[in-house]
Amino acid sequence: MSSDSDDAHDRRTGDTYDRQEWDVAGVLSTAASRLRRNPTLLVPFALAGVVIAGIDVLRRRDPIPALEHAGLEEATIHLEFVGYPTATSGTALPLEALVGLELPYLAWGLGLHVISLLAVGVAGVLTLTALLDGEAHLESLPSYLGLVVLFDLAHRLVGSIGFLQEMGLFGLVPLVVVLWVLVRLFAAPGLAAAGASPWTALRESGRWIGGDGWSALGLLFVLGIVAWLLASVPVGGPVLTGALVAPVHAVAIASLFEHRRESGGFSRSLEV
Repeated sequence: MSSDSDDAHDRRTGDTYDRQEWDVAGVLSTAASRLRRNPTLLVPFALAGVVIAGIDVLRRRDPIPALEHAGLEEATIHLEFVGYPTATSGTALPLEALVGLELPYLAWGLGLHVISLLAVGVAGVLTLTALLDGEAHLESLPSYLGLVVLFDLAHRLVGSIGFLQEMGLFGLVPLVVVLWVLVRLFAAPGLAAAGASPWTALRESGRWIGGDGWSALGLLFVLGIVAWLLASVPVGGPVLTGALVAPVHAVAIASLFEHRRESGGFSRSLEV
């Protein structure tokens, strides 16, 4: 590759993604630079991680059965990627655990889950609006929370990617389908944070990904595997994934929009 091509590829203006191609290496480099220059972007998701870590402690002590993170004992590699930037919980409340519960226990179990979604939703809106608009605000919180709830429900209905991996060759086809959907919806959290309705964000996300699906898939694997490794840390896993993985995911989404605007593919305004 010529030096002129290298210069064009590495061209950057300030903290805005300004490379010729939107690729994994460029996005991760941009994320490291932006988070180093503006460490306050780490705070919302780190705090969300603290909240989720506290919820994990409560779930391990209450009588409602909860699933726990398998850790590194298993030989299978898992992808901790649910479609939106988040701190990874060390526990999970299966829907079947809520069946037949008395009202106080049902309210307790659902309440903890709602608090975790709210913490992640607020952190996501604050971080993404700071990246996209230059100023953190909560104006798009209802839309973003709606999207988070839809992702959460879909994840629970379909099952985790790790579960599909454990099915061996029989799980290959559904795994490919799930990965394809996650790639097509990579931009959806950014669209919701920009003010689009959840359904508009889901519908329009594929247009913003365009021909960069392989790059999005690469980021999905990097973020998912790192989140799985960090989530294996006892107690502190949610804080680590919140402080180190979720902000990088948010920057990756913002960099996609910046790349599209720099290349002239889309205007700055979103039709919501």
